[in-house]
Amino acid sequence: MLNTSVWEAVTWNVARAGGFTAFFLLTLAVALGLALSSHLQSNRWPRLINNELHNFVTLLALIFTGVHVLAVWLDPFTKFGWNEMLIPLASHYRPAWMALGIVGLYIGLAIGLSTLLRPIIGYTWWRRLHVLTLLLYALVVVHGIATGTDTRTWWGAAIYAFSVLLVGGLLLARLVRPIGARQGRSHPVLALATVVLVAAGTLWAALGPLQPGWAASAATQSSTTSSATTQTAFPQSFSGNLQGQVMQNSSRFSGQVSIRMNMAISGGPAGNVQVLLRGQVANDNTLSITSSSVVLLNDTGQPPLHGLSDTV
Repeated sequence: MLNTSVWEAVTWNVARAGGFTAFFLLTLAVALGLALSSHLQSNRWPRLINNELHNFVTLLALIFTGVHVLAVWLDPFTKFGWNEMLIPLASHYRPAWMALGIVGLYIGLAIGLSTLLRPIIGYTWWRRLHVLTLLLYALVVVHGIATGTDTRTWWGAAIYAFSVLLVGGLLLARLVRPIGARQGRSHPVLALATVVLVAAGTLWAALGPLQPGWAASAATQSSTTSSATTQTAFPQSFSGNLQGQVMQNSSRFSGQVSIRMNMAISGGPAGNVQVLLRGQVANDNTLSITSSSVVLLNDTGQPPLHGLSDTV
């Protein structure tokens, strides 16, 4: 049987890798779609940008999204149920921001289905549904920044910044520059709205997810569920003994270290405690913590008390 700590490391890293891979492929798919609609390809270039490549990248994005969702569900540390993965606002972890990802998943599936049904629904309706790709992209960006644990790393922030600049630049070029008489006219109002939304999103990210303490203010768990189960499953204060496992993971690429502790409670209320610490190793070999979480689970594995706090 696979060791629990090893399985946690596998599911956690697959979830992170799958999420970023899906986001990269979504960025590429949206960029290809905007390039195709803007006729940006020169006749002197090889005909690499085409509908077949766009459709293939979009399919890959959906596949890796499925990998991301499945890995998150399988992760024994997060303990997400299928209802939390598929129903918006049902998650115990940052329900509002998780809901954006769930809605984005359904929009992506609808867009993919519309492509398969294009001969039936016709080009006009297919094109109208395809515009939802921009909404899908915006939802995924906010979901990733608000819920991702790598947002505050330099490489995570760089990935999001590059993606938004690429897609935003191509969208502006599409809205500002007319593409011939048959393709319509420019849309300066929409172009201005795009600039305002990107600026507002950048300000939100800088003042919110990129700041210490974001997790505590991100509505980690719905207050109604937490307060009800806490009062019935655990006393307001108690003491007990802890015994369990500790696991450390280090990333050579980012230099980030994560420490997970799973400990059973004895001599007190039945349950266990899960602690997650993430940070960077300082010059004196101490861990400078960038985020931390403490989860208290009752004996049925449910989270009657789920708190997450960030420190510098």
